[in-house]
Amino acid sequence: MLKRRHYHIDDIESCVLCTTQEEETIDNLIFSCQFSQHCWAKIGISYNTNNSIIEATIRAKESYSDRLFFEIFTIAAWNIWKERNNYIFNQINPTHNSWLDRTKADLNWLRYRVSIDLSDYITSLVNNL
Repeated sequence: MLKRRHYHIDDIESCVLCTTQEEETIDNLIFSCQFSQHCWAKIGISYNTNNSIIEATIRAKESYSDRLFFEIFTIAAWNIWKERNNYIFNQINPTHNSWLDRTKADLNWLRYRVSIDLSDYITSLVNNL
């Protein structure tokens, strides 16, 4: 991503979340690197990385048994992105625990924007993560 935008920070072109040093692309960073796959599994979303992003997301939504898929998806992806940025710009090593803590906090904020039954659902989801 940085390379595409002509930013050169320590010659980082590979995904900082991967141990395999794959080139950083949106596909890799958000969906297929080991760090991201662990995050998705933690919240019960599975991606078939052999499909396009759109197709994989459609299939993930169809197989996701709970409500608020796109809200949860967006919060999880946003926090994967923040883990990446914390490493690049603040030299803070990415961890699944920091991703999870941030994701839980954002999900708790979501409770204030939804109906009471969905708020109870989010509380239950956060408590079970």
